[in-house]
Amino acid sequence: VGSIAGLTMRKVLERQIFGRVQSKLFPKYAMLNTSCSLLALVTYLQLNGIGPTEGLSLICDKWEGLMLACGLLGNLANSLYFIPATTQLMFKIYARENLLGLEQEIGKKSPLNSSDKATDDDKKLLTNFQISHGFSMIMSLVSMGTCGAYLYFIAQNLKF
Repeated sequence: VGSIAGLTMRKVLERQIFGRVQSKLFPKYAMLNTSCSLLALVTYLQLNGIGPTEGLSLICDKWEGLMLACGLLGNLANSLYFIPATTQLMFKIYARENLLGLEQEIGKKSPLNSSDKATDDDKKLLTNFQISHGFSMIMSLVSMGTCGAYLYFIAQNLKF
């Protein structure tokens, strides 16, 4: 969603259509990431003989457990806060663009960035969107990285 499909859609769809599609896809993407992170953590617990009630200290005793716990927390933060907050800001930007009659283009940033009709509140709204979107992307990348590192640790222990 965030890489191949997102980059492709951005190049062929008007901004607001692109954003509406992404607003429907990203909650599903976050749910999948959260589920995969949880599954990875559960497999870690199972492979290391750690029961679900034995505590966070045992989970974080090794790098693998710490990374998986961080990945899961990042995905939860994305699912429960960053994606909904970013989507809400995006729709506020769209409402302002539509109210001001700003033209929508394919592959461009918000016309509020360069419009002389934009107010200081509009600029603040754009900044808040960029910050929220940035944190959401970072959370997603960290999660993918931690799960990838976990797969590396598992692969090191495989015996053929």
